[in-house]
Amino acid sequence: MYKLLVLDIDDTLAISGAKEVPPRNLAAIDRARKAGIYVTVATGRGYFASSYIWKQLNIQGPVINYGGAIIMDTRTGQPIYTTSIPEDLILELLNRAAELGIYAQIYQGDSVIYEKEDPYGIAYCARLNLPHQLDPELRKKHWAGTPKVLFITDDARAKALIPVFQKEYAGRLKVSGSSQGFIEFNHPAAHKGSAMAKIAEYFGIPQEETVAVGDNSLDAEMIQWAGLGCAVGNAQEDIKQIADLVLPDCKDMAIEYLIDQVLLKE
Repeated sequence: MYKLLVLDIDDTLAISGAKEVPPRNLAAIDRARKAGIYVTVATGRGYFASSYIWKQLNIQGPVINYGGAIIMDTRTGQPIYTTSIPEDLILELLNRAAELGIYAQIYQGDSVIYEKEDPYGIAYCARLNLPHQLDPELRKKHWAGTPKVLFITDDARAKALIPVFQKEYAGRLKVSGSSQGFIEFNHPAAHKGSAMAKIAEYFGIPQEETVAVGDNSLDAEMIQWAGLGCAVGNAQEDIKQIADLVLPDCKDMAIEYLIDQVLLKE
């Protein structure tokens, strides 16, 4: 019997940038919870941005934010686990983005901070009503406690640059992609797989009784770590290849299918 189900949000549980969970997936998650499965989310979103989703799911306990950089407890609003990017690497990344002409932003708590107004940043913050701040001195300051740096560019360029950055920052940063055009940078120890392992340990759930679902490289480690690692049908091909099970597409209620046709039939 599986006891822990960890779900990516965007393009897995719901369409990218959604504030609502599809009713069929929501009802299936309620059935899973009643069957004794702890269901939570693991997302590149921050705590506030993910609250639209975890509040609907009525999650009472740990949720994974910023791609595994932070685990928050919804009962207290306090972190259970945190990581941050070293200050010198934040400055290096921001300068690298400026050299390449790529929009970049950092995070302080739930606030987004950026150096210049940019259509990518405006759209990003507007989508989920995120608190944000323009700071022209961004690259002249020291930033402590930053869980993630995000570059946003056109999707083709992001896909081309991710492997370049992965090689360049190997051992120093975790580099991955999530939504279209996103390049995410985290502390090397911060990923959804390590965070999922911490939640399993928190509840005393064996690894073989855990399930993870995702669609892109930000989800790779948790899909590989889980007892049952799943990819939605719309996932990147390399993510499908490492998954134990490929589900229907996100739009076809992949989570409902997983819960009713797989987990509750065990």
